[in-house]
Amino acid sequence: MRSVNIVYLLCAAIVITGCSFVAKQATRQQSALEQALAGAMVPIPAGTFRMGDLSGEGWDDEKPVHSVTLSAFRLVKFEVTFAQWDACVAAGGCNRYTPDDWDLGRGDRPIINVSWDDVQSFIDWLNRKTGGNYRLPTEAEWEYAARAGSSTKYSWGNDIGSNRANCQNIHCGDSWEFTAPVGSFPANAWGLHDMHGNVNEWVQDCRNYDYEGAPTDGSAWTSGDCSQRVIRGGSWDSSAWFLRSAHRGWDGRTFHIFSIGFRLAQDE
Repeated sequence: MRSVNIVYLLCAAIVITGCSFVAKQATRQQSALEQALAGAMVPIPAGTFRMGDLSGEGWDDEKPVHSVTLSAFRLVKFEVTFAQWDACVAAGGCNRYTPDDWDLGRGDRPIINVSWDDVQSFIDWLNRKTGGNYRLPTEAEWEYAARAGSSTKYSWGNDIGSNRANCQNIHCGDSWEFTAPVGSFPANAWGLHDMHGNVNEWVQDCRNYDYEGAPTDGSAWTSGDCSQRVIRGGSWDSSAWFLRSAHRGWDGRTFHIFSIGFRLAQDE
């Protein structure tokens, strides 16, 4: 009996030590995530811009063009990565959901296969741990930041050019067949990477079929079809047309696919 108790205590000690190691590992991952996000927040200035189809080539849902006046806010310069999501899971957050990367790559590749609801679980966990008041950007904030003071189709002009963004290779001339590590392409004038292409990005707003009655203060549109949420930016499997600053898309809030991820915002 005594030898059995000793064996039991030794085994228990091993288990506790193992659990302690895992907990410390998760804490280190969480700390690294906090530091990475804190160092990557870009201040976006207050201002007024014209939102919607400025080129006259878009769909009806990009109309009418309207003026929006926004307060200053902050936006993370990169899309959230697999490494950052995996840190959440390792710390017991994100409902312990580990998205499949479909062999497109993890680490510093943008997270994919996360629904709008999944993203809320990441944000809830992050805010509990950091008190950082992170959130999704609103649709108006997203377009304002993507334009970065421009009124052209893309932040750099009306031509997609070559190797400026990650989309279908025949359109963008980039070297990535699937997703690219975040920050692989030049930042826009406000220091934000991958606002065009790589992955579509969830924003806060509910789906509305055009801009009639849209908020003009930069806030999220919280009426309409809230079972569906807006996505912006185009992705690695999109043609260049879908990467335009004005382009809008949407999907069901529980839907996930290999071409949708997100980035984080904060109030100033």
